[in-house]
Amino acid sequence: MKKALLASCVLWGFANVATASDLEQVDSLVSVRLDNGFEQRGVLTTVKGDSPSTLVLLFPGEPAVLKAEVLDSKLVKTRLGGNPLVRARHLLVRPGLGAVLVDCRSDHEEQCSESYIMSKDRFEDVRKLVSELKQKNSGVSKVWIVGHSLGSLASASLARYGENVFNGAIHVSTILGRKASYRSLVGFNFSTARVPQLFIHHRNDPCPGTPLSEVESAAAQYKIPLVIISEASGVSGGACQPFSGHGFAGAEQKLMQTISDAVQGGVDQFNRRK
Repeated sequence: MKKALLASCVLWGFANVATASDLEQVDSLVSVRLDNGFEQRGVLTTVKGDSPSTLVLLFPGEPAVLKAEVLDSKLVKTRLGGNPLVRARHLLVRPGLGAVLVDCRSDHEEQCSESYIMSKDRFEDVRKLVSELKQKNSGVSKVWIVGHSLGSLASASLARYGENVFNGAIHVSTILGRKASYRSLVGFNFSTARVPQLFIHHRNDPCPGTPLSEVESAAAQYKIPLVIISEASGVSGGACQPFSGHGFAGAEQKLMQTISDAVQGGVDQFNRRK
């Protein structure tokens, strides 16, 4: 799974997905210096001239290291351009809502380690980035976290510590299968979260580490709403690559709208939709 996911993280065109509106969006690098001398970086995307009240922190999949380059207020290069949270984030951004692609800590140059992702240190580093973002965007009152694939380890782990920092956590293509290379969420106790949670999964996710049946089981056990998306088009590549069902190929609009609905209206609405 690791190699399949890593192979998917080459530069795919950002223009393949239409924007959420005709309003111009801008990208900017954000960074905070940590006590250990390393940096916690990210890429903030907002509508040009907007002061967002809500930020959605996006944690993409493997290798979870962005190596982002921004030129003329546009993200022009990253290792994770194909990941759905990266390529479709413009469908999420709108007036009042900004998205932040969260990088791994700067000492993780090639791969964000599983042990670090699941650690309290990871939470503290992200918390400091949130503080920096709020300092520079004083109107921010709500922060959600979203993790896809390997990023679902981050969203699940951060939710344990996130009370008074995050307003909710969304786990997308969650790695729960025993055949996965990353096994931190196998048997994970999702009830330790201190914020509302939501699962989003594709009905035809073929990746061995992210079987729908495991997510359905976890959702039922921990009484977490689950949204299953069926839309698909232009599916290509290996089972765990970004343009398979695992990466919501052809379902980007539905994925981002579901995230937006959760952020704006809470997760209980998805229980009522059943």
